[in-house]
Amino acid sequence: MIGYGNTLRSDDGAGQKVAEAFFDQENITAIATHQLTPELVEDLVQVEQVYFIDAAPIETVTIKPIQRRDNEHNFGHFIDPKSLLNLAQEIYHYAPDAYLVLIPAQDFKLGENYSEITQKAIETAIHLLQERLTPCMK
Repeated sequence: MIGYGNTLRSDDGAGQKVAEAFFDQENITAIATHQLTPELVEDLVQVEQVYFIDAAPIETVTIKPIQRRDNEHNFGHFIDPKSLLNLAQEIYHYAPDAYLVLIPAQDFKLGENYSEITQKAIETAIHLLQERLTPCMK
């Protein structure tokens, strides 16, 4: 799993916080990073399944599959999960099954604290991911 976002922008750091909850769990590779970079492709090709976790201005925690499209790239200042998956496919001829986990967020101002809605959503996302990943860990 890859949790990303700016931890100095309040709720935007929620993705990293969720990933950090899995740092010590056996059989799970968890990465917390400020932003997605092409170097993460090396990690993607080592797993069967990946969850990209990010904060978004939505109402509830959302987990949805990422639908890859061949030859679709978005390599500019910002790289998204689809671009990383497409790059993995292009270079290694493999991309894992991928899901996007969106954490409700409302406060993106400078700061290191989470809003109440985001704090609750972080806990919900951790719980939902633990339920999904437990069968993989047995």
